[in-house]
Amino acid sequence: MDIWKEHSEAAKKERWKALWAMEDLPRPLWFIPACPMLAVPEERIRRRLPVDRIFTDKEVQLKASLRFNRFFKPVQRVWSRDDFVLRLQPQMGVGVLASAFGCRIVFPPEQMPWSHYVITANEDASRVYDLSPPGVRAGLLGEVLDFAAFFQKKTGGRYPIAMTDLQGPINTASLIWDTTDFMAAMYSNPEAVHHIMRLATDLTIKFVKEFRSQVGEFVPSHFPPVYLPDGMGIAVSEDNMAMMSPSTYEKFSVPYLNELSEEFGGIVIHSCGNIEHQLGVLAKVHKLRGLNFGVSETRFAAVWDRLGGKTAIIPHCSGETIVERFHNALEWVEHVLRIKTHNRGLALMVPPDVGDMHQAKHDRSLGKSGSYYDNQWDLLRLGYQIRKLIETYA
Repeated sequence: MDIWKEHSEAAKKERWKALWAMEDLPRPLWFIPACPMLAVPEERIRRRLPVDRIFTDKEVQLKASLRFNRFFKPVQRVWSRDDFVLRLQPQMGVGVLASAFGCRIVFPPEQMPWSHYVITANEDASRVYDLSPPGVRAGLLGEVLDFAAFFQKKTGGRYPIAMTDLQGPINTASLIWDTTDFMAAMYSNPEAVHHIMRLATDLTIKFVKEFRSQVGEFVPSHFPPVYLPDGMGIAVSEDNMAMMSPSTYEKFSVPYLNELSEEFGGIVIHSCGNIEHQLGVLAKVHKLRGLNFGVSETRFAAVWDRLGGKTAIIPHCSGETIVERFHNALEWVEHVLRIKTHNRGLALMVPPDVGDMHQAKHDRSLGKSGSYYDNQWDLLRLGYQIRKLIETYA
């Protein structure tokens, strides 16, 4: 049986649908996270090139995204044969929802966008009651919606259009209100915390619906950049869970995640950091479709034992070493494949880290590293090696 035979966009989408249905596929899915607005800004920052216009000018962003897709499509078709579904994604950074509440967003020439608090350190918690429910085009949200409509018009639906960066309600709240004070208020002013969570959740629901109305094929997953059919859920980033106790996370985040899940048909959650202590709480999230985390930050075995076969498990690896140390993609992928006991719901997100990722992280900080997106041969070699590993443990 050739487990790599069918590679059309339609065939890849069908495999993703089977993954969300928790079918035991002949192999795990795997994908290079080749979303243009992940790859292009990172590469330009590495080269010390400006990125501000890529985030603020819809024509520049679309042109750069289409150029990247044209590069990646033949690489994927000829050799890597991974399961990534090409997409476009309007992107203005993590603070777009927070901007609707008045947060100032800055676009430095050679860095990712910055977000500034509305409620700053040591302000009284009662300040949250000064916040009004924003309109769906408030702050940068109107521009993001215009980007989405522009992408749809200019491409005629050639690619699915993915949700812009969607921070979960608790992340958005911590961008609006000084993070330390926000978390302290969970103990001293819980009503104020629930008030801002209510505002963030309501805006999220309204905005996602409006964004959906601007595009043809809507993919409601910003990160991980998986193919998630519309109606099967929404993806949110919930990185704050790594810093919270299970009891506070369950009290202040899970009720709002459940609202999102019920509204959109499920939920996919991403978090950086070590979230092993939250696995029991995550099991209580309604219709948890998937969990994305770093295997060097949270033990894969712990996640697999607790949630494997119950929800999609979407591991990746970063240069952050908390619980495990892996030098490259081949090491961590084999680690995961040795532990998994079936293929139900398993999708490997494999950034093209062929060399020593720790050295690469150090080199990037000095502006010295090469880019695997910039060299087709490195991508081709990685694809072949990952496929051989998957075949070995399929």
